[in-house]
Amino acid sequence: MSYCEFSKTNKLHQHYHDDEYGFPVSDDNLLLERLALEINQAGLSWDLMLKKREGFNKAFGNFDIEKVARFSKRDIERLLKDEGIVRNRLKIEAVINNAKVIKEIQKAHTSFANWLVVQSIGLENEKEWVKFFKKQGFKFVGGEIMKEFLQSIGYLPAPHDKNCPVLKEIFKAKVLAVVKSIPKGQTMTYGEVAKAAGSPQAARAVGALMKQNKDKRVPCHRVVARSGLGGYNGLRGKSKKSLLIKEGVSLS
Repeated sequence: MSYCEFSKTNKLHQHYHDDEYGFPVSDDNLLLERLALEINQAGLSWDLMLKKREGFNKAFGNFDIEKVARFSKRDIERLLKDEGIVRNRLKIEAVINNAKVIKEIQKAHTSFANWLVVQSIGLENEKEWVKFFKKQGFKFVGGEIMKEFLQSIGYLPAPHDKNCPVLKEIFKAKVLAVVKSIPKGQTMTYGEVAKAAGSPQAARAVGALMKQNKDKRVPCHRVVARSGLGGYNGLRGKSKKSLLIKEGVSLS
């Protein structure tokens, strides 16, 4: 039985499957939580992680990065006595260490979420991600853990069934998340957005989404065609060009 089928029989998993599994995450604290759960799943089951999720959040201060990064030896001893979580010293210390690494990334790149979007353009698979994460100082980020983490937040395809209706919602959410992350004064091509969203062959679908989007908070004008500006959301190239020029984009 696939996870998509199984989730229909289990309310705890159904919520995770329908609303979280494979969807992009823009909240840094939630990203730390997801990484922590994947780390603690090692040798255990995801079912156990979902059952203990509330306990983990209570024990780790809702995974507030600032708080977790300041956890002391006393906190570690407290966590080792907490029956609501997985009481494994190496895993606990890895989560605290990773919070410290994320805090440093935030200082240099505004947010961990934006940093992940930028890195995703140049990293092709979990092996490259593992090597890169370890280079940054992350701990307990082996191949299987990184694969599950990246699948859970949309940077690798989550193994939903091909006919699972959630897939379309995931693609849309991932594309819009990538577009929202494009800084003012910069642009990305439809192909680059598709690749960053994990679907490198879906450039045309990205273009269609840009035209359909009605949310003005999404800067669709920053997504351009490789051969030219292209229209967006009903606006012609001229209107798009004027918006980009106002934002300081140098157009040839």
